[in-house]
Amino acid sequence: MMSHFYSWYWSDSSPVISGMVMVVLWVLYFIPSVVAFRRAHRSKVAILTLNMLLGWSGIGWIVSLVWSLAYPGHD
Repeated sequence: MMSHFYSWYWSDSSPVISGMVMVVLWVLYFIPSVVAFRRAHRSKVAILTLNMLLGWSGIGWIVSLVWSLAYPGHD
């Protein structure tokens, strides 16, 4: 009886597929930080920090993406 209760939770998929999905999700999660570093944004460390700490909320991710796409400033 107990095994039927948890059967909906556990997946029989390959751990390789699960690992690949996790890598893709992490890459997508850090897109704002990658953009900021590639553009040599003046606030790249702050954008990375915002992305790491509040990116999970969705709003933090959008704010960090918009900020990374804004004018990078002078060196």
